[in-house]
Amino acid sequence: MSIQATPLNLFKANAELQLRIAQLMRENGHRWLAAVQQASAEGVSETGAALEGLLRAEDWQSLASLPAEAFWRRFENRMSDAKSVSDIAIKNQEVFASGLQQALDAWQKAVADALRADAAPNLPALPLQDIFKQWLAAWTPATQEPAPAGARKAAEK
Repeated sequence: MSIQATPLNLFKANAELQLRIAQLMRENGHRWLAAVQQASAEGVSETGAALEGLLRAEDWQSLASLPAEAFWRRFENRMSDAKSVSDIAIKNQEVFASGLQQALDAWQKAVADALRADAAPNLPALPLQDIFKQWLAAWTPATQEPAPAGARKAAEK
């Protein structure tokens, strides 16, 4: 592989990483949307059941007892809903983090392969942190020596 192929291969590796992260974000959004849709459907079902209870009330005394019953039923449901939302959040985060780790591993391998193709064939795989250090070092401007006090005053005039 020629030295001209390295920038293209690095660009492809970065584009593949961006694509995979975008896919992970979309999948994560779909999981959250499904959870919200389920909670919404359950809420509509609960409201329908409460309204049916109102319609079935045959006297004022049974009608007056409905709000207390509904309160405790809803309170119990909300406690279980809070646990469900917590479980969904943890599961979604685990799936996203796992997919992100796989994407970063694939990206690191692609970058190492691109760099290894132009260097010695026995170049070891670089840890991710070392790649970032090398990349940042190439883009970090050199530090400048402070100018002598006399030169600063002359430059200000």
